[in-house]
Amino acid sequence: MTQEEQREHIIQQIANMLRTTKFSVEFAVKKNPKGIRIIHEVTQEQMDEYISNAKKGM
Repeated sequence: MTQEEQREHIIQQIANMLRTTKFSVEFAVKKNPKGIRIIHEVTQEQMDEYISNAKKGM
């Protein structure tokens, strides 16, 4: 998978998360903005599940 294909895959995953999860948008005024920053808040149980799934995919 090329870098561009990986980027598109991640964008699609984020779009799917936005469709199924509550979210808010905040703006922060910065002198040198770096772009969009996405923070996904999860419980420890959810994080453990993500890590487990990532290890299975390796």
